[in-house]
Amino acid sequence: MKRHEAFDRAVSNLGVRRFFRKDGQAIEVVCLVRVADWRPVQASWWRGKEACIIGADARGNFFLRHCDGSVRYWQHDTASDAVVARSVGEFVRHISE
Repeated sequence: MKRHEAFDRAVSNLGVRRFFRKDGQAIEVVCLVRVADWRPVQASWWRGKEACIIGADARGNFFLRHCDGSVRYWQHDTASDAVVARSVGEFVRHISE
């Protein structure tokens, strides 16, 4: 399987499979960005190593693919991020109906 092919499939299935579920939380994902469109974040609220916005939730928070390969969940109201998956593949496996 090509790298991140599963992610692009998740983009196509977002209308049906739109909840990121892990550790008892369910986050409604309203947007996923095709892999071909990933670009490094250049924003005043992000201060860290290189990351790309790969998705957003219903409250405007972002899922970021960090340069270390992990996926982080950036919450604007707390100005903080947390690792929610060790890889893009793991992130996709937690998206369900």
